[in-house]
Amino acid sequence: MAFEYIEITDPLFVQNLGKCEEDDYLMVRAKQYSHVPIKIPNWRPQAHCFSVDFKNHEKDLLEAEVYPDDVWVISYPKSGTTWVQEMVWCICNDLNFEAARTNSLQSRFPFLEASSFAPVSFNTYEYARNTPRPRFIKTHLPVSMLPKRYWEVKPKTIHIRRNPKSVAVSYFFHSERFFYKCSMDTFLRSFVREHQFFSPYHAHVIEYHELQGCDNILHLTYEEMKRYLPAVVRKVCEFFGKSYSKPELELLYQHLSFKSIRDNPTLNREKPNDPIKKTPFIRKGEADGWKHELTPEQIHMLDEWTKERVPNLEHRKLFE
Repeated sequence: MAFEYIEITDPLFVQNLGKCEEDDYLMVRAKQYSHVPIKIPNWRPQAHCFSVDFKNHEKDLLEAEVYPDDVWVISYPKSGTTWVQEMVWCICNDLNFEAARTNSLQSRFPFLEASSFAPVSFNTYEYARNTPRPRFIKTHLPVSMLPKRYWEVKPKTIHIRRNPKSVAVSYFFHSERFFYKCSMDTFLRSFVREHQFFSPYHAHVIEYHELQGCDNILHLTYEEMKRYLPAVVRKVCEFFGKSYSKPELELLYQHLSFKSIRDNPTLNREKPNDPIKKTPFIRKGEADGWKHELTPEQIHMLDEWTKERVPNLEHRKLFE
């Protein structure tokens, strides 16, 4: 086996299993990682949270094909992934807004490992494999779990990160929309124990920023996109060797505005008369909404969590 599977015995997890209607989680650690070009001395990857479905797709993941003309977007969940995907797809496809508004983002930008953690009606690895080239691939995988071919090919990649408190709030509402039945406070206590899909969060971010010789990866933050989107767009255009006129870029900024993203049915996953709908998939799009949605105690808990998990002060700057 290329992965080690570890049962979660944490009392809070066991207590809430079933009550919150979460899946049957387990921790998965990569056992083959010497090919990952990381600068951290004596690095050994941590175990990451998945569902038992991961075991059924181990071979799919290990043998996933990667092509030189691929474009990948990588993130920890709820870090602004959808926004970045749409920006990247439009920039790389000559601002074809008509196609972007006609075809769902999921079809244009396959989620590689969705089959590894959620019950879906098709094999997402197979779907990605059969997507016409040049392919656009989304993944939340940590560096230790990327297909080995990724490191051989090194396709153009955007990595996006976001403030941990914003991620925590957005992840709760996202989970509540689809399956989660417990309170935000219960979710946050599970989150800081790394018992949500793709956790641990800090390790994911740090490891991507500690890669060496990976000029194929452009790092962005959600906050800089919110602060001044045109500067980010220029950076991404340069990264992909694209150039557009000012009027064309103005149309792109409009297409990427929060209102446009929220109202775009190819992005927001809204279904008419959806009986399980609680919170919109694209909710508020704020950079610091956590200030109004978290209690002082919850903010303190999340801040202390970051201090504990990130003792290196240089690394801690990644989470400001």
